[in-house]
Amino acid sequence: MLFVMLQNTFIHVPKITRNLEINIWKKDIHNWQDFLDKQSSLQMASNKKVEIARNIQESLDAFKKKKYSYFSSLPSNQHWRMYDEFKNNVCFLDIETTGLSKWHDDITLIGIHGKAGTKIFMNGKNLEKFENELKKYSMIVTFNGRCFDVPFIKHKFPEVKIDQYHADLRFVMADLGFRGGLKNVERERGIIRAEELKSVDGFEAVRLWHKYQRGDNSSLDLLKSYLKADVENLKVLMDLAFKEMKQKHFLDIIKK
Repeated sequence: MLFVMLQNTFIHVPKITRNLEINIWKKDIHNWQDFLDKQSSLQMASNKKVEIARNIQESLDAFKKKKYSYFSSLPSNQHWRMYDEFKNNVCFLDIETTGLSKWHDDITLIGIHGKAGTKIFMNGKNLEKFENELKKYSMIVTFNGRCFDVPFIKHKFPEVKIDQYHADLRFVMADLGFRGGLKNVERERGIIRAEELKSVDGFEAVRLWHKYQRGDNSSLDLLKSYLKADVENLKVLMDLAFKEMKQKHFLDIIKK
C-alpha cells in the first residue's frame, strides 16, 4: 500500500490530538479517505465526528487542488510529512556568516540545493539574488534553520518573504536519536566529506572568508566547497530521515 505521509496525518485537524490520531490509526483508519469511509466505527461524539469529517473533506479537496496553504495549521515538527508531496519542489538551504549575531555580523554566502543543482550566492557579488532562486520552491529543509539561518536572513533581508513549509532536520534527527551539529550527525550517519573539508567547521569558515577578503582566492573556493557539501548532504540526511520517521511515527504504530 502506498502511504502519502500528509494524507496519513490528522493532527492538522482542530480537536485532534496526537493520542486521538493514534487511536484513529488503530481503528484501521490510516488516511483521510479511510476516515470518511469508516468513521462509523469510531466511538466519538457525533457532532465532533461531523466536524472532523468536514475538515477532512476540505483537506482532500485542498490536496487535490494543490492548495497547500490550507495545511498551514500542521505543527512545524510535522512538516517532514510534506517531503514526499514536495519532493520535486524542495530546496536545501544553509548560510555562512562572519559570526553568530544577526545584529552585528554579516551573511557571507547563501547556498541553495534543489532541482537546478547547487547555487551559491555571495556577499558583495549577488547575495540578494538568492530570493529569486528561493521563490522556485514550495518547501525548504535546513539544519537548525529555524533558530539561525532563517531568522538571520529575515533580519538582513526584511523585505524577502520566506513562507515555504520548513523542515528543520536538527529536530527531526534529534527525534531519531542523533544529537549535535550537522557534521556530527553526518559522521554518525556514515556520510564522509572530502579530505580537504574534514577540518573545516563554522569557526574555520569565518577565517576562510576573512582570508579571502585579504586576497586569498583559494580560501573562497574552499569555503564554497564547504557550503556546497552542507546543502547537498542535507538532502542525503532528509532522504534517510523521512524513511525512518515514516517508520517510527506511522508504520510501526499501525502494525501494533
